Amino acid sequence: MTLSGVCARAEDRDIAVVGMACRLPGADSPRELWELLSAGGDATGEAPQWRGIDHRGGFVRDVADFDAEFFGMSEAEASELDPQQRLLLMTAWESLEDAGQPADGLAGSRAAVFVGASRADFLEAALRRGPEAITARQYHNVRAALPARLSYVYDLRGPSVLVDTACSSSLVALHQAVLSLRAGESPLALVAGVNLPLRSDEHALMAAAGNLAADGRSKFGSADADGHAPSDAVCVVVLKPLAAAVADGDRVRAVIAGSAVGNDGRSGDALLDASLAGQSEVLRCAYADAGIDPADVDFVEAHGPGSHQSDPVELTALGQVLGRGRAARQPLVVGSVKANIGHAEAAGGLAGLVKAVLCLEHGAVVAGPGGGAPHPDVDWDTLPVEIPDRTRPLPSGTAVAGVSSQGVSALNAHVVLRQAEPAPAPPKEATGVGPWVLPVSARSPQLFRPCAWRTPRTCAAKAARTRSPTSATAPRYAAATRHTGAR
Repeated sequence: MTLSGVCARAEDRDIAVVGMACRLPGADSPRELWELLSAGGDATGEAPQWRGIDHRGGFVRDVADFDAEFFGMSEAEASELDPQQRLLLMTAWESLEDAGQPADGLAGSRAAVFVGASRADFLEAALRRGPEAITARQYHNVRAALPARLSYVYDLRGPSVLVDTACSSSLVALHQAVLSLRAGESPLALVAGVNLPLRSDEHALMAAAGNLAADGRSKFGSADADGHAPSDAVCVVVLKPLAAAVADGDRVRAVIAGSAVGNDGRSGDALLDASLAGQSEVLRCAYADAGIDPADVDFVEAHGPGSHQSDPVELTALGQVLGRGRAARQPLVVGSVKANIGHAEAAGGLAGLVKAVLCLEHGAVVAGPGGGAPHPDVDWDTLPVEIPDRTRPLPSGTAVAGVSSQGVSALNAHVVLRQAEPAPAPPKEATGVGPWVLPVSARSPQLFRPCAWRTPRTCAAKAARTRSPTSATAPRYAAATRHTGAR
């Protein structure tokens, strides 16, 4: 039986994206990511000296910044905590704020956590230092503890699952979350992807395999594509069944209409080679699940690593499956956020999904940094696909986007998104100019007082100026507008 033999539409089971947050190279939030994308920016650069990485890539700012007290930890415990767990805790909180969901309101609920991740570099570094460097706390840095940490801190009682399918991990995690929500297993799901490379020897392995770009830039669909730039990334999205989100009055950022995953099996030329047949099957399944004609898709956020071998396979699969029946003057627009931030590996799929949601919200597909001639192994004259060299508008209210991710495990994933219906207009009396109440809160009176007179943005800006790489500061979280605690 082929994958296409089990594809089916799950009726009336649309899932809403109600919150998003991210820490990406050059962007500490979705808003900053959109600014980077709109400018066609390249956020890759040389690694900070302390990272011990001698290759250009994309690096997140303030990796060492963490408010231990806010998350109920001692400084001693926090100092031995995998930075991936720290970043996940902070970004998850921000995603819940974006969703308008007080974290305390989820305590004891069946809310789920699905995390895509494939690294435990922090723990491995401790193990390499020898037995005398090992402490009991470092046992909490095993990879399985990544979702467990979120479930524990926020007291979430639903599924708590780590997904590792290499570079497709986070989009596969999102697919699993969609299934959990559709089945009624969970009322809400936090889906995360995290990647924080700390090992230079792994970069040497990727270089030996020909996977690292010589100039440290991912050049998707280009004749110059010669590999990728490795990058940090943390992304978290909050999902709810669409009907529940509408009933609760949530802001719906986008709608997940369908998704699918599938392995290449033996359809590729070799174990780790991209397969046209395998990718095409997953695309067909995803659109069957969504109940959407592939020809109606407006753009696809591709896996797009900038690989000379895999880029043509992906573009050909997209052109053959989504190009069928498409009007000649309406080619499928395809892009990849990896051109802007580098290859976030296990978190790359979710980074692409955040970009796709932003494109749907802003009604436009932005061009990447670009450069170079088109890849010679892509039949650009026949396939109805194009990589934009300028911003392209999307149809208002009806736009459809796809997001693809592929792992070295040969597990492919594709998610189908629709634009959300516009939110109702605010009451007339709410749109006038006048005084506004800005609620500010903190975990304790000591943290509240210095922040009460400043806006959250001002407080965060001051924190950024005064942070040191070795100590945590509180203002970013103490000033957040939905925190519970002292008021």
